[in-house]
This record gives sequence, structure tokens and C-alpha cells, in this order.
Amino acid sequence: MVEESNKFGKLGEEELNAFEEENKIKLPPDYKDFLLKHNGGQPLKQRNGNPDTIVTYILGMHNGDYYASLYKHIDMFRNRLPFGTFPIATDGFGNLFLMSLHAENYGQVFFWDHEREPAVQDGHHVGNIVFTAYSFREFMEKLI
Repeated sequence: MVEESNKFGKLGEEELNAFEEENKIKLPPDYKDFLLKHNGGQPLKQRNGNPDTIVTYILGMHNGDYYASLYKHIDMFRNRLPFGTFPIATDGFGNLFLMSLHAENYGQVFFWDHEREPAVQDGHHVGNIVFTAYSFREFMEKLI
């Protein structure tokens, strides 16, 4: 599924639960299972079909290198992403894959194109995102 599993340390349930509590969110079970097992990593199959791009890294919950850290990506993109979404993966061009926590599309994965980002983001702009998968599991299974 991924290379470099737990490269920056294994994620414990306490830290994952604290993240959810601190951010007042509930992560989808399939995504939580992945984090607890792998805590990020480079997918063995990397090509995403919609849009056609390469998934370079699935972010993990750690303070390791920026390219692999969910925490550092959340800090970097805090005021640039649509409300109720957070980064879960990167491509090689500075774009992100986001997971939605909105009730109407909970757990769905979207591609966020930084080149189509508005000059000022108010959290409502979604013109630069593309639907990718209905769940984290589907997102990973669709990679070729």
C-alpha cells in the first residue's frame, strides 16, 4: 500500500483522539485506520486518474519533514483551503488532496489546484477543487 510506513514514528490512538478533540472533528474510520497503521507514506501506486497527477505522499500526523507532515501542511494552508477540509496528500506540483468533513460530503476526497486558487480565500471558494473519490479507501484503491 505505501512505502516509508511510520517513517517519522508510529501514531498512537491517544494522539489521534487528541487531534480530533482539539479540532472538534471526527475523522472517517478508513482514514483513521490508515493513520494508525502507516502514519503516512509514499503510495506504491501513485497515478491518480481524476485529475491525472501523481500522488507523491500521504501525509502523516507528526512533526517530521514538511513534505510528509499533516500538521505542517495544516499550518501552511490554514487560511487557503475551503472550510471543513484538510490536506491528506500531495502531488509533485504543489497541489493537495483534501478530505471533506462537511455533512453532505463527509470523507470524500478532492484535488485542490493551487494554480486556480483565488488571490484572497475566504473559505467559501471551491472553484479550484475536483472530486476524486467518495472515501479515503476508494482514493487509495483507485491509484494505478
